[in-house]
Amino acid sequence: MAIRTFFTFPLLLILSACGKPTEQVVQPRPALVYTVTANENHGASVYAGEIHARHEADISFRVGGKVTARLVDSGSAVTPGQVLGRLDPQDAQLATTEARAQLAGAESEAANAASELARAQKLVQQKFISQAALDTRLTADKTARAKLAAARAQFDISANQSRYTALTASAAGIVTTVNFEAGQVVSAGQPVLRLAYTGDKEVHVRVGEAQAHQLKTGMPVQIRLWSAPDKTYTGVIREVAPAADENRTYLVKATVKDANDAVKLGMSASLLFAGATSNIPAISLPPGALFQNGQQPAVWVVNTQHLINAVPVEVVQYRSNAVLVRGTLPPGTQVIAAGAHKLLAGQKIQPVPYDGVSPVGAGSRL
Repeated sequence: MAIRTFFTFPLLLILSACGKPTEQVVQPRPALVYTVTANENHGASVYAGEIHARHEADISFRVGGKVTARLVDSGSAVTPGQVLGRLDPQDAQLATTEARAQLAGAESEAANAASELARAQKLVQQKFISQAALDTRLTADKTARAKLAAARAQFDISANQSRYTALTASAAGIVTTVNFEAGQVVSAGQPVLRLAYTGDKEVHVRVGEAQAHQLKTGMPVQIRLWSAPDKTYTGVIREVAPAADENRTYLVKATVKDANDAVKLGMSASLLFAGATSNIPAISLPPGALFQNGQQPAVWVVNTQHLINAVPVEVVQYRSNAVLVRGTLPPGTQVIAAGAHKLLAGQKIQPVPYDGVSPVGAGSRL
């Protein structure tokens, strides 16, 4: 019995030390929460686009050769007649010299043929030569004059090609792209730079088939630069592409009527078609609110206990800083605004008011 008691006492001490572990309290995770609001502009059509010049052109040399100088950089302002680049003129100069020599020979032949014809005409009157001999002189004179005309044309072509070794601007504008360097060999017609001509500026966007048939030339639009969201510009649709591209979208060009120096080429812009709205009500949410719940897009809705549950939605349209959806999200519903893919159903969160830029169509701004 003593031996059994000796082993029982340490065992009781060990069992008493293995008590129930202390449970750790999981702190609610902070999460940005956006409150759904009612707004009649939710169905407005807003698209992201880019600022372009109304007239743009790819510039190229009219002859081929080795580039000896590039005189402009991307972003350079150019004036009419300004030289943008030069080719090695040696070959063109040699061709011009050859054409000049051929022209001089043709002029001599033409002058000789004219003299021979004049003498033959006098001799035929004096009955010293026959009419057939005169006809031969007439033919030689016509041939010499034709060769002279061809030589002059060839000389003009050679002279033009010699001038074409200097690439010049035909109108004022801004160089937007440069694709050549000194030492490079280019071919005739190869685009070496792109020039945006000075004048009207416009926004280029691409719309789907459902939207394209609603848009008409002359329809007013509103334009907002991403770099200056507080400024709204007025515009008008100038062109709607008659055919879709490979992505089944249609290119729409809208002229910025009140463009100022802040509207620069290549800037991103939002375009709202003031006269075209969707008949289907939609809700504008921050892009980070959307996540994929299986095969169905969904958002996390926060209840009064700060617990989240997934609500399926249907995506109507993606915008530059928002997403339009349809679903059971009445005004006042609180939705997780960012990091939705990192949360789990039933998880408790600590709401943090969404203080970012209001989604397009969800507030008073574009």
